Amino acid sequence: MSQVQRTLITGGRILDPDGELDRPPVADVLIIDGRIAAIGPEGKLDAGEDARVIDARGKLVTPGFINAHYHSHDVLLRGMFEQMPLEVWGLYSFPSNYPRRSDEEVRVRTLLGAVENLRCGVTTVQDMVSIVGPDQRHMNAVLSAYQESGIRAVLALQLGDKAAADTVPFWREELSADALRELGGSLDPRPMQHFVASLLDAPRPERVSWALAPSAPQRCSEQLLQWTAQMAANRALRVFTHLYETRSQALLARLAYQGDHRSLVSFLDRLGLLSDRLTIAHGVWISDHEIVQLGAAGVNLAFNPVSNLKLLNGIAPIRRYAEAGVNVALGCDNCSGSDSQNIFESMKAFALYWALQGEAGEAGAARAAFRAATTGGAKALGCEADLGAIRPGAKADLVLISLDDPSFVPLNSAVRQLVYAGTPRAIDAVLVAGEPVVVDGRTTRVTQQSVMAAAAGVQACLCEEYHAVSARLDPVAREILGVHRKIECQPIDIDRLRLRDSKAPGLMIRAGKT
Repeated sequence: MSQVQRTLITGGRILDPDGELDRPPVADVLIIDGRIAAIGPEGKLDAGEDARVIDARGKLVTPGFINAHYHSHDVLLRGMFEQMPLEVWGLYSFPSNYPRRSDEEVRVRTLLGAVENLRCGVTTVQDMVSIVGPDQRHMNAVLSAYQESGIRAVLALQLGDKAAADTVPFWREELSADALRELGGSLDPRPMQHFVASLLDAPRPERVSWALAPSAPQRCSEQLLQWTAQMAANRALRVFTHLYETRSQALLARLAYQGDHRSLVSFLDRLGLLSDRLTIAHGVWISDHEIVQLGAAGVNLAFNPVSNLKLLNGIAPIRRYAEAGVNVALGCDNCSGSDSQNIFESMKAFALYWALQGEAGEAGAARAAFRAATTGGAKALGCEADLGAIRPGAKADLVLISLDDPSFVPLNSAVRQLVYAGTPRAIDAVLVAGEPVVVDGRTTRVTQQSVMAAAAGVQACLCEEYHAVSARLDPVAREILGVHRKIECQPIDIDRLRLRDSKAPGLMIRAGKT
């Protein structure tokens, strides 16, 4: 039998989402075989003579953060884009528009993203990864990178089978024949369906689990979505999808889904996908009655405040979601769409939007942001019994943050300073299942120098391919921008580019205007 692994974390301030958040208590945490066994007063827990002891005096101990919406496939494209609407950005960032990447490039980009997440205190990611075709070697590269890093990952391969021209209003009618040819036609989903089904039964790393990811309802046929619903029910799998990320998607619902009450939510409901197993990403251009519908079904939201702004999409009405009973989680999204996996940045943006959508003089925005990054994410991933909290029985995924960092001096409110002032700079250690995977700000399973060197080694080839892709698709992008302007002129009954909406108090301020 293997030896029992015991770790004692001593003297840290325990910041649990359901505990005292301003002046969290000092306590010890005993970890046995990767789970929290006990929490008690400093110096009172008996860990045994062979236990590893981690001195957490002067440190804040938080649950590992959960990045509930992430894509590893474009990590190497960070810093390449700005001020592009999503439909244009996708031309240059989607893997399907590039030649097949090397297995090493796939491994390196996945590993680099995992290292960044860990250094930002993220211990679990939901990776909605794109693999072009049923490419087992690419999938093996992704799995090996996650195993190497030590992070937890809920993997879901993006699926879609509809022609791109049918997923955005006016593309089919307005784009040239050359542009439509570049965008491609519909796909036969069966090879990817068989591939996904085979992965569910194959061996996988201990910290990796599977989910399903129809890319978005407008990108999938009814048959593919029905297959997803049946597979999720039969296998007890979570489902992740993009929903109402852009204004164009809200317009498409009104034009092309009239039989489903002009609603993508009703479309998903008819096909059996509305349940507590479903998490939607973004949910920006959504109506109030659709939010109520999601809340009644127990659906989760992965809110991505930074990428929603960077891709010019606006602001999700997160207070409306919470009031309707929707569980709200937090994501950092693509590295080419928000440029970092900094969960602190996302928490701060969450809190600012939460406050802006409420009443002046309220409190609790920082608490709501912290919960979204911990317990909210755990629930969205179906892991609320194991992750997101510091309690006996939970998995020992923990972050130790130095209270000597200037952002916590003086310590007036741990949660507010974590959310509004905290940065990854203050992280001292990160544990996954009790294993220190970051110590003194450095990953332990892989050396960051080797990861950076490997990334530099594959980047030259990617840059060369990017220039070729740009030369081919720049004319298409110009046409799409023209259609984008037409879409912006079409009337819609909601406006998520407003910083306040008509039902909130105070001035309505349109982004960029007064």
